[in-house]
Amino acid sequence: MKKSFLLSVAFILILGTCLAQPTKRAQKKMNLYNYSLAIKILEKAVKKPKYHDAAIPMLAECYRMQRDVENTKKWYGEAITLPSPKPEFFYYYAKALFASSDYNKAMELFSRYEQLNPSDKRAKLNEEQCKTLLNDWKNRVPGYEVKAIPHVNSPESDFGPAFFGNGFTFSSDRGKDYMEEESYGWTGRRYLKLYFSKPLDPGNFFGDFRKPNLMSGRFNEVFHNGPVCFINDSFAFLTKSSRDKNAPKVQRVKTDYLKIYTMSKVLGDWEKAVPFPLNSYEYSVGHPALSPDGNTLYFASDMPGGQGGVDLWMCKREADAWSKPINLGPAINTVDNEMFPSVRMDNTLFFASDGLPGYGGLDIFSTRIVNNEFSTPRNLMSPINTSYDDFAIAWIPGTTYGLFSSDRPGGMGSDDLYAFRKLPEQPPLVECKKPINLSGLVIDKTSGKPLPGATVFVLNEINDSVIILKTDADGLYHLTLKTAVSIIVKASRTNFIPDCLAWTVENQLEGKDNKAPRDLVLSELEVNKTFKLENIYYDFDKYDIRPDAEPALDNLVHIMKDNPITIELGSHTDCRGSFEYNDKLSLRRAESATNYLVEHGIEAARISSKGYGEHQLVNHCSDGVACSPAEHQANRRTEFKIISYISQQPETGKFNPESFKTGSSVLRDTLPADFFMQCK
Repeated sequence: MKKSFLLSVAFILILGTCLAQPTKRAQKKMNLYNYSLAIKILEKAVKKPKYHDAAIPMLAECYRMQRDVENTKKWYGEAITLPSPKPEFFYYYAKALFASSDYNKAMELFSRYEQLNPSDKRAKLNEEQCKTLLNDWKNRVPGYEVKAIPHVNSPESDFGPAFFGNGFTFSSDRGKDYMEEESYGWTGRRYLKLYFSKPLDPGNFFGDFRKPNLMSGRFNEVFHNGPVCFINDSFAFLTKSSRDKNAPKVQRVKTDYLKIYTMSKVLGDWEKAVPFPLNSYEYSVGHPALSPDGNTLYFASDMPGGQGGVDLWMCKREADAWSKPINLGPAINTVDNEMFPSVRMDNTLFFASDGLPGYGGLDIFSTRIVNNEFSTPRNLMSPINTSYDDFAIAWIPGTTYGLFSSDRPGGMGSDDLYAFRKLPEQPPLVECKKPINLSGLVIDKTSGKPLPGATVFVLNEINDSVIILKTDADGLYHLTLKTAVSIIVKASRTNFIPDCLAWTVENQLEGKDNKAPRDLVLSELEVNKTFKLENIYYDFDKYDIRPDAEPALDNLVHIMKDNPITIELGSHTDCRGSFEYNDKLSLRRAESATNYLVEHGIEAARISSKGYGEHQLVNHCSDGVACSPAEHQANRRTEFKIISYISQQPETGKFNPESFKTGSSVLRDTLPADFFMQCK
């Protein structure tokens, strides 16, 4: 479903013979909301001079409706260069630039559109918001910490978390093995299904999660399923679409809209979904969210009587029935879209909007009822919100953390799920009277020599900006700060394992030259070279992966995904137990670590497991020698050795740390979501 409040085209009547002109055939598909097929037609048509000019704006519009920011930007950028371009081409191009955080250029295009269409006040409002983002919002102190949950996300769309039982559900159109009739024409992917996952560490929703499983059949029927909200794990409000024979014909097409259904759990089994009374054949109703007392249902709809686009509505429980829908009004709704409501236990209402002042795409906002009126919506700001689409937030009851959805760059695919937690209030920044000069050294771990030409990323954790540096001929990087902040410094170089450190820069350092707490040490990837996985330890006589070992294994996952290596994963024991027993125990430990890598996306064929028992102790603790528990634990370790490696330049289109220019600055959300994950 992506983020658009979509119609579900149920089936198409025969429309006569196939038209010869590809642009007419594409327009017919667009009229049926089949943008994925229209794009296929137009991508061929745009290469032909006869259809080139007509195909460009149509292609741009298809991508806009799919909320594909990069392609929308590309094709509307082409559209404004055509002879006699329409004014709206400039507006939609500006919106795409806005949604990719190119605020300066977006302002130019909004200004151009305003000249062409001065009656449309949206251009001026967007232009003013770009100025706000470049100035007032630029150095805001972040109120949240955000991290990706890659072991749940897929290359397809994953969004709409809802907490249920000891885990959470979400909607996804993942899966490649499906028939054409199972695909949804708007996106070209599968219809949405509901999945369930739970934390590896029970109750820790800011940690890692288990592989998702498809929910039971009552939840997942033929077409779209989700998002959903639960009441006491025994009652659910669920968004669905279905193919209905009673759906009216519009332009000779039967179209089904999204609808809300309720489901009850009786004697341990979920009963059949029941349609909600507000459903209609003329508009969509979806994204249900219930107030904590169960008496107010919030939802999104494009029904008549709203402010424009998709609006937020509510209805009140009246005995055993629900009231007529009530629009939340112009304090909340805009001429654009408001959707994906959720309600926290303190009755705070959260929702996504692309019409209120934000970073560019859908942003998440909060509001509360004060004196029977909704307060002015508050933007949750960066890093929750980015210039891309951020939406569908869910708070774990009674906590200050939860999950939300975003299609920001660096994720696994289209929409991805992210964990967040609220940070303690930070004191205001105090600018130093004199600049703080910082420097650090990057070295090769094997030779101990400086590494020139390494790329160094410096993250300012206060405003989420990242400065890119290069090490000089002596392996040094230099940085000047105007404020005392916490930073993360990460060094990277092709064919090396990166290294990083967190560094708190104090006020008393102003006007002085300060060296990093330690050198950044990069290890070159070479065949037959062995690397110790730090902090991979095992309890005595055990072979299961401890929670404190997961970060190091996650780091190895990243290394193997970024580099074409095959490895031997070797595990070692201490001296206690017989040689034969320790050989078997160490092999089980190596296999346990291997299974972890495979579960997290590494092909099994790239890993061989080897148990070394107690044959390669790292200290004096052999049989008969008295040693402390810590000394014995040092021998219970895991290492990996590179078996094969093809040194290579980064693939075209793949994230390449060395492609950044020295001295340039980017926002954190333009880097992969897990780029700094291993640095604390």
